[in-house]
Amino acid sequence: MKLRIEVEGRSYEVNVDFPDDGAPAEPVAEEPEIEIPAPVLAPRPPQKLLEDTFCRSPIAGKVSAVVSSPGQKIRKNEPVVVLEAMKMEVQIGPSVDGTVKSIHVKPGQAVGSGQLLFELA
Repeated sequence: MKLRIEVEGRSYEVNVDFPDDGAPAEPVAEEPEIEIPAPVLAPRPPQKLLEDTFCRSPIAGKVSAVVSSPGQKIRKNEPVVVLEAMKMEVQIGPSVDGTVKSIHVKPGQAVGSGQLLFELA
């Protein structure tokens, strides 16, 4: 059987042959049925690494405000500390959900890049 197809505005004529017996041209491999254990299918909690529990200052600046307190549950990227640097305020939050364990800075305190700001439990 001849077919005419169009690809990107160009027309082509193609010959298509069908097997006479109606069977597929190539054998289709059947996948064996495998039972998947339930623990493999169960949703897993996000992995929390040790370094995720410590939040350090990305820049040098002055602590403008501390907006959370120890024991408070906090969501990912929710501000805990606000830093002021070069007349800009930068809100600092954790990279994972958790509970604030301790805050190591106070408003008005100068901090350096990499200094520990707070910890999560």
